[in-house]
Amino acid sequence: MPRGRKLVIQVVETFQSQSKPTFVEKLDAWSLQQELGADLPPVMIYSDDISHIVTEEGIANLLLCRSMEEREQAIRGIAGFTPVGLQRDNTKVQELRERGVIQCPEDLGIKLSDVTRDLLAAKSIRELVELSGGLYQPPPKFRNW
Repeated sequence: MPRGRKLVIQVVETFQSQSKPTFVEKLDAWSLQQELGADLPPVMIYSDDISHIVTEEGIANLLLCRSMEEREQAIRGIAGFTPVGLQRDNTKVQELRERGVIQCPEDLGIKLSDVTRDLLAAKSIRELVELSGGLYQPPPKFRNW
């Protein structure tokens, strides 16, 4: 069956609770696969299915990447001060910014000192549902209305 094209946007903070980095070189899924004796690692979204990653550092438009190496540097470029982000090639990341593959807040005319929730198009999950015309249906645990 041919796969259709879709936007899969992953929105994450560079660090999770207890200062655990979101971006890692090797997924826990590999060790889980071995522990469980599973045929495949338990992965919900494969990286080649993700079109954009949004962090507090910026946006990586992975659809614009011309190679796996560019894709890797685009991810490293928005991974912040995680071990993955610290291994970025600054020259390559700058080239990706110039091409619009990576967009940082200042590239979008946003001064970090001016950032507040007032700039958000939607300020709650409920507003996201309303703005999408009901197309976005969040999981029940994210519904507080």
